[in-house]
Amino acid sequence: MLRNYFTTAIRALRRHLGYSVINMVGLAVGIAACLLIGLFVRHERSYDDFHEDADQIYRLVSDWGDTAMPASTWPTIDALQDQNPSLELAPFFEASAVVHREARQFNEDPIFVARPSFFEVFTFPTRRGSAKAAFERPYTVVLTPEMAEKYFGDANPVGKTLAMTGLNWGDETVEVTVTGVLEPIPETSHFHPEILVSWATMDAAFNFTENNSESSGGGFRAYLKVPEGTAPDSLAATFTEQAKARRGDDWRGAMLRLQPLTDIHLYSDLSLEIEPNGSAAYVALFAAIALFILLLAGVNFVNLSTARSLDRAQEIGVRKTIGAARSQIARQFLAEACVLVVGAVGLALALTALARPFFQTLTGVPLPASVFTEPFTLAMLVGVALVTALGAGSYPAFVLSRFDPAHVLGGSSERRGKGTTPVVSSLRKGLVVFQFTTAVVLVAGTITAYWQLDYLQDADLGFDPEQVVTIPRPPTAESTAVSRTFQREVAQQPGVSAVSEASEPLPGDLQASVGMAFANLGVSAEERRRVRLVTTGADFFETLGATPIADRTFDQDRAVDSSGVVLNRAALEQLLADLPPDERSSAAAVGRSLDVGVGWLGNHPKVIGVVDNLHLATLHQSIEPMAFFLNETLLDTYYLRVDAERAEQALTNAERIWQQFFPNAPFAYEFADQSFAAEYRADQRTATLISVFAGLAIFVACLGLFGLAAFAARQRRQEIGIRKAVGASAGQIVGLLSKDFLKLVALAILLATPMAYLALTRWLDTFAYHITVGPSVFLLAGGGALLVALLTVSTQALRAAQIDPATVLRNE
Repeated sequence: MLRNYFTTAIRALRRHLGYSVINMVGLAVGIAACLLIGLFVRHERSYDDFHEDADQIYRLVSDWGDTAMPASTWPTIDALQDQNPSLELAPFFEASAVVHREARQFNEDPIFVARPSFFEVFTFPTRRGSAKAAFERPYTVVLTPEMAEKYFGDANPVGKTLAMTGLNWGDETVEVTVTGVLEPIPETSHFHPEILVSWATMDAAFNFTENNSESSGGGFRAYLKVPEGTAPDSLAATFTEQAKARRGDDWRGAMLRLQPLTDIHLYSDLSLEIEPNGSAAYVALFAAIALFILLLAGVNFVNLSTARSLDRAQEIGVRKTIGAARSQIARQFLAEACVLVVGAVGLALALTALARPFFQTLTGVPLPASVFTEPFTLAMLVGVALVTALGAGSYPAFVLSRFDPAHVLGGSSERRGKGTTPVVSSLRKGLVVFQFTTAVVLVAGTITAYWQLDYLQDADLGFDPEQVVTIPRPPTAESTAVSRTFQREVAQQPGVSAVSEASEPLPGDLQASVGMAFANLGVSAEERRRVRLVTTGADFFETLGATPIADRTFDQDRAVDSSGVVLNRAALEQLLADLPPDERSSAAAVGRSLDVGVGWLGNHPKVIGVVDNLHLATLHQSIEPMAFFLNETLLDTYYLRVDAERAEQALTNAERIWQQFFPNAPFAYEFADQSFAAEYRADQRTATLISVFAGLAIFVACLGLFGLAAFAARQRRQEIGIRKAVGASAGQIVGLLSKDFLKLVALAILLATPMAYLALTRWLDTFAYHITVGPSVFLLAGGGALLVALLTVSTQALRAAQIDPATVLRNE
């Protein structure tokens, strides 16, 4: 019996081959989209779950209210370990160095410095040699296979040595021995420690641990395994109390949090992240889009199947007359749905294989070569196929099996058409509206995403980044005199208009902040305004092309500037709020002393000038209050402003001078505008993905509309023949067949507009700076949908308009 169902199903599908192909292609596109996005979602949600006891691993987060970072000072972490000896804590930090191997040099950043407990908390197994035991000793390093091949080729690196210069941010060189090679670090790790140096190396070479105090910086990280049965929130509260008891007023308003390891990739966007993370919102968005495309394909199946009821009515009537039960007819139509879905699955697998390289490049996510290589993907494929077959096939089977033989066995098509109900017709219209509502929302989202990206890339940063070049300052540039001489030499080269340096690259992370207030106003430490710190060279603002809006900027020849500060407009406005209203002006701020509570900034630095707001970070972040200090030791990046016509010559000369001053450090540079553009690459990929899937949604919707228009033209052949016989033109016939469908599309546009407006407004509010959603977005999205729908329906309407009235009317 089952074989008979499927044999009959195959015959029926071959008899209506055109509509079967439309259904199959639509379903295949929907299933392929689900497979690709399902693989992407699986990848994003699997980060860090390869570690043993991953659900028990947490990282320490310092939360200051206005800012939070997954790091703290070394004394804070060290004290927590001493006060909680039963906990398994893994502290580490990132350094950088010039790595020497024979005659070759490599500028490596980051290099991870860790204690043996690192390998207790994390599961990074070794392929060769040892890691944990070797990290008890100084002058040891562990590499990934990729780094081992980079330095040593195919030779076994264990036991061989590397020289590292600048590991302690100076010009000292240490020699380390490779004691182990790790297994390749999974792609789904939120950080990739490719070079690991033992903490004991830093202590033996530089007396590192003893020399680190609270003022040494807060770039130390700590991960720990929370014992089973211990509440992480309770443990974090204990940590906070211990830190406050030790640090006193410094920790008022601050707290320590514990963040689950497996939440970091999708749910964390803190300052000082080790690597860029993903976004749970985007993962959910893509999953929803995939489901909607599959739903659109299912809607096509339902629409075309119920529309075909006119052609299948006599068949159903005859079957019922000779004794077929309703359940048998329903099973027959379910069999047809299953055959279609099986064909669609096969086509979807081919489409997935073809689209995989493009999708992989677009997302930057490695996908398995075959969906059959992982149980998850195989289960997803089977699940999608079953849900599609049962979900899309059940309703047509239910409706068609209800046809009354007395109605459907009449002689004319009009009488046979009574076998279909107004409910079915209304449902078809509703499903068309649903399809185009979804498509218009996605198209409006695509347009908005691209316009927002253009806005971000073209927005005024407060300076011109196009001719600004940044060069990472090598660890061997610790000497202020050497650095000054290098800058002076470069500044004299043709095509170089200014040279300086700063603590931040472009765009920067801007993580350092202090509480700040004008002195002698009685503002307590807790009430001081939080201001971001940026340390610079004397010509920093001239290099960026930024001019002061009050007084002046730094001058190397003025000794007073070594204890001076330049504020940006946002910092000025915050600090002026503490003054009486009649004194709130930039002129009143210049010359005033500041309370900052940080020793290396001096007792009471004075404001020497104010500049306009400079966007040193991307426009994902709103402009923050900033204070610029002149300090030539806490600097990481050289800045050059070059002439557009002579940029190549200027950089060639700069590299030549670099080799004279820093022969052991590779020369690397980047134009600031390209650095900013790189930060928006993830947004560009998202916009492209949305546009691709919006196009697929339009394609699937139009595929269904094409099939429905064909059925409508066929059903109204007699009417068209009569109209042509009495003189109707082709244009009138096209208008007759198109207007009903275009009304549905117009209704979809009306429904989509408020839905898209609310969704896009909420999305844009996640950006600090954004465009507004105006009527032009919906005019373009709606107009485009209407035009595509018109073209789709018109192709069938024009075919119908070409029929010969005599041929049609002879048969009626």
